[in-house]
Amino acid sequence: MFPLYCSSDDKIRGFALEKASLFKEIKALKSELEDHQFSAKKGELLANVPQINGPEMQLYEVQPSLLEGEASKQIHDYKFKLQKAEQDIATLEGMVTRLETQVKRYKTDAERAEGMEDELKQEKRKLQKELREALTQIEELQNQNKHLTTRLERIKQTRTALGIQ
Repeated sequence: MFPLYCSSDDKIRGFALEKASLFKEIKALKSELEDHQFSAKKGELLANVPQINGPEMQLYEVQPSLLEGEASKQIHDYKFKLQKAEQDIATLEGMVTRLETQVKRYKTDAERAEGMEDELKQEKRKLQKELREALTQIEELQNQNKHLTTRLERIKQTRTALGIQ
């Protein structure tokens, strides 16, 4: 791997470089794996996975069990989210039904109130007309009373002037 005459610093640098290159390779393989998982989720076949021998093969052998675990976890999560969404939809549908019933009731109440308002306005006009007629009649009766009172006073004055009492 390293020549015998290399110093320990050179060996450390070499190991660091090898470590960095291996990390890059691991990152590349992980991103490739994620791409394959993403495409598998979209329904694409994993037919274009390259055939690999050696230590990388262990990654692909370990990954199917991890993928199955992740897939079942995601399926469980999606089922849970679906149930929650269905519950939310049912709740919202119930609220919509309740609110529609309230709107119908309020419309009916508003129409009834408008009808009562029209009736009350008509009754008010009728009562105002009766009031005007009654006030006119009172005024006429007061005038007639005043006229009769003055006539009575004249008759009394005439009697006292004649000496008849």
